[in-house]
Amino acid sequence: MKKLIFTITFLLIISFDGNGQLIRESELRTKMDKGAEMMALGKYDSAQMLFQEVLQNMDKLPSEMAYFFGRNSFHLGKYKQSINWLNKYIQLKGTKGRYYEPAIQYLQFAEDEYLRIQRSQAERFEEDLASAEYDCGGLEKMLCPVCHGAGVVVHQGLFDEVYKTCPYSLGEGYLSCEEYNLFMRGDLEPKLKD
Repeated sequence: MKKLIFTITFLLIISFDGNGQLIRESELRTKMDKGAEMMALGKYDSAQMLFQEVLQNMDKLPSEMAYFFGRNSFHLGKYKQSINWLNKYIQLKGTKGRYYEPAIQYLQFAEDEYLRIQRSQAERFEEDLASAEYDCGGLEKMLCPVCHGAGVVVHQGLFDEVYKTCPYSLGEGYLSCEEYNLFMRGDLEPKLKD
């Protein structure tokens, strides 16, 4: 009799856990759907909160979650994240996925925006470099970055090393502060031609 009671109790506990898990999964799917509705209404921050809760708590994510999260990430300006999630959706579902067409469309939007930002950052970096001045610290002369102060540039010839006078420092091994800054910006022309 004790074994029977123990077995029934054990089975009830197992079925309760299973039902509890099913209920939790159902709640999370409802939140995912609610997030999709919020996204469709343009409430991207609210959708993001719901999607993140689903991502953190659902054991097995449905493939459409990748699409929803990727699309919503695009609207929040998180282009790299959008690219990753939309690619994941396409990998999972291929061309037969329910959201394949919009996933491709939003993936293109996200890639275009991401590249635009990358180009803009590169241009700003180049502008910063072009306008940068090295502070020579009151020194009139700086070591030449080509010959490293030796005054000569060494190249490996067919049989031996070949020594040539440094075309920037003219054998002196040093540049003025102004010449040094021109060199660092790529604007200093060699004084000696080969």
